Amino acid sequence: MKTTIKKGPQDMESPYTPLTAGDAISHLERILSSDGAGSLFSRTYWRARVQQVSATQGLTPQQQARLAKLLESLPPPVPSEESC
Repeated sequence: MKTTIKKGPQDMESPYTPLTAGDAISHLERILSSDGAGSLFSRTYWRARVQQVSATQGLTPQQQARLAKLLESLPPPVPSEESC
């Protein structure tokens, strides 16, 4: 079940269901807590990954709170990354 949210001129799809989103959230929490946001991938990439999971329809309030916390923990993208 794919979910689409409007994100500017493009639509963002979520390949997750509420059942599989938990694993994706746990993975993001592990990566981002170990300074993964500063790794090979840009901040914009990690923000997009969190937003992709957030686009999943039917997330529990706990899942939504975990995703909000992840978004808050990410530093804002630098202007040069936004065009990537």
